[in-house]
Amino acid sequence: MRKISKAIIITLILLLSVPFIVSAKQSDITTGNLVIFEDRIVDNISSGNVTVVSGNADIRTNVSGSIIVVFGKATINGNVSGDVISLFGELDVLDNTIIKGNLVSIGKLKASDLISVLGTKLSIDFDIISLFKSNGIIINTFILLALFSLAIGLILISIFTKRYRSMAYSMKSGNARRLVLGLLFFISATIVLVFLIFLIIVPITYVLLVIFAEIVVGIYIGRLIFKNNNEKSTIFIEFFVGHIIASIFKIVPLILLPEGSYFALMIYGIALLVIEFVMASFGIGTIIDTGFGKNIKTVQKSK
Repeated sequence: MRKISKAIIITLILLLSVPFIVSAKQSDITTGNLVIFEDRIVDNISSGNVTVVSGNADIRTNVSGSIIVVFGKATINGNVSGDVISLFGELDVLDNTIIKGNLVSIGKLKASDLISVLGTKLSIDFDIISLFKSNGIIINTFILLALFSLAIGLILISIFTKRYRSMAYSMKSGNARRLVLGLLFFISATIVLVFLIFLIIVPITYVLLVIFAEIVVGIYIGRLIFKNNNEKSTIFIEFFVGHIIASIFKIVPLILLPEGSYFALMIYGIALLVIEFVMASFGIGTIIDTGFGKNIKTVQKSK
């Protein structure tokens, strides 16, 4: 009983301290590889990923990690050891470029036949405006939220790649324990939310926790699909595919519901809340159990 009480107290403390975790972990970020709201020529990269968010990057060197573009543009004139992923961005891949991982583009892609992609190449010409022409406002909201969390996930994974990779490796065992730990955490967090919802920081922190947890769940689903492939370049694709599949399972039933069937909508809403709660619990339990991917012993035991 004392252990359970201690776990609840710790989770409450963690809930209130999460907003400060990112700022305290700035040492994990290679700021030189981040292009945010600016135009930059990238011609000297020692290691790591290149992340472009609402910016314009002219990459004129080889990249040992992956390239992530979210609402931005990247011109690639060099070989890439990892994946190239663009979400609502624009990619211009120049001749003779070799991408050793996968190339996934949802947006604009300009690439000649002279480039070489050793992994999977997927390109979708996507128009976000058209979402509002074919579906209801609830479905559109779900889609936009899924795309938003997908974008946030790709950005966070590109910044904390080693941490998320460590958490991914640890998913081979101990998942039941993490689910219970996460359930305890979210029950405590929900109680705090009810009583302190008038404080802006509390609901914001709660939403951030759910987003962090969904990233872990997306990676887990992706690893199940790719059968725990431990290649370093696959974590982005694992999350991308896993998150898309989870989003499809949430949205498709809503599309199939008959219009005006409020009882069916209520049942769907209850089921969705339960599923979201379980998924978020597993995700946050994994984050706590591995110390946000810092607990090396946990990772070693999973190998």
